[in-house]
Amino acid sequence: MPLYEYRCRSCDAEFELLIRGQETPICPTCRTSDVEKHLSVPAAHSASRSSLPVCEPAPSAGCGLPQCGAGRCQFE
Repeated sequence: MPLYEYRCRSCDAEFELLIRGQETPICPTCRTSDVEKHLSVPAAHSASRSSLPVCEPAPSAGCGLPQCGAGRCQFE
């Protein structure tokens, strides 16, 4: 299920909601349905260190080829 970001046109509250099917989003602050959907920025891996938590790459087995880790490495 997608998670969408919204801004309420009535009270200016910004919030995220999990919307299923044809559900109508409602502002959790003022309970109106006069909201606009905002584009969400997807989370992405960054090589630089910041105060935000960043997922580390999974440890690789062998040389990193897709064949490695599924048995023997072709370079062994």
